[in-house]
Amino acid sequence: MGFHYRWFDRDQEKMDEMGIPLTRAQIDERERAQEPQRLFSRGEQTGIVLTALIFAYGWTQDDTALVFFCLSFLIFELRKIAAHFSVAYGKSIANAMQGFSLALLLGAFAMLFMN
Repeated sequence: MGFHYRWFDRDQEKMDEMGIPLTRAQIDERERAQEPQRLFSRGEQTGIVLTALIFAYGWTQDDTALVFFCLSFLIFELRKIAAHFSVAYGKSIANAMQGFSLALLLGAFAMLFMN
């Protein structure tokens, strides 16, 4: 009879598919073999699609402030792609995209309140 840690016991699967208890090594192996995390969450994907539709509406209606606002959001969200796929300069490109999206956002608000 040994000492058993129970702090995080509920968070782990204790049995395999056949009902045999898993060892600590098997639990660690299952955690490492999990799917890689998604680049965008479902909420972010929905926001990107809705923003693209609103962008198209603003483009057809010649609403420049709305177009700038939508571009700001799209560039801010798409910076994750630049950081993920560009190995050498990804972080720098993502930071530049973030700064440009904030500048577009401020420009959209300035255009909104100037008219």
